[in-house]
Amino acid sequence: MPQFDFTTYSSQIFWFALCFIVLYLSAHFLIIPRIRSIISRRHDLVENDKNLAEEITKQCDLINEKGQENFQKANREYLQKIEEITKKSHQERDKSIEELKHNIELKIKESRSEIKKFVDNSKTSNSLIIQNLTQIIKNKITN
Repeated sequence: MPQFDFTTYSSQIFWFALCFIVLYLSAHFLIIPRIRSIISRRHDLVENDKNLAEEITKQCDLINEKGQENFQKANREYLQKIEEITKKSHQERDKSIEELKHNIELKIKESRSEIKKFVDNSKTSNSLIIQNLTQIIKNKITN
């Protein structure tokens, strides 16, 4: 077996050392720095993304707080407007009720006066009718 031949050990050691040194130097000066730069850029990118995410989260929280404040403000204004409209409608209703009561009182007075006139006219008419009937009866009896 040639690998166990002592005469070839020196060349095997030389080529092993040469290959090892070339591979070590290429890994140390080419491959590892590229990997480090990639990892560094990735780390920077991740940190930037984290910072950006924190900023966006803060902005979202601020917007959410403003939205809540606007919602509460709008709700208060809505309730105030409902209260104002309710008061106004109650006032208009009360005013309408008073007008209706006044109109009803006027109609009642008019009706009473018409009834009184009717009763007075009927009394007068009755008395004339009675007089005429009496005259007719008297005429019939005397004739």
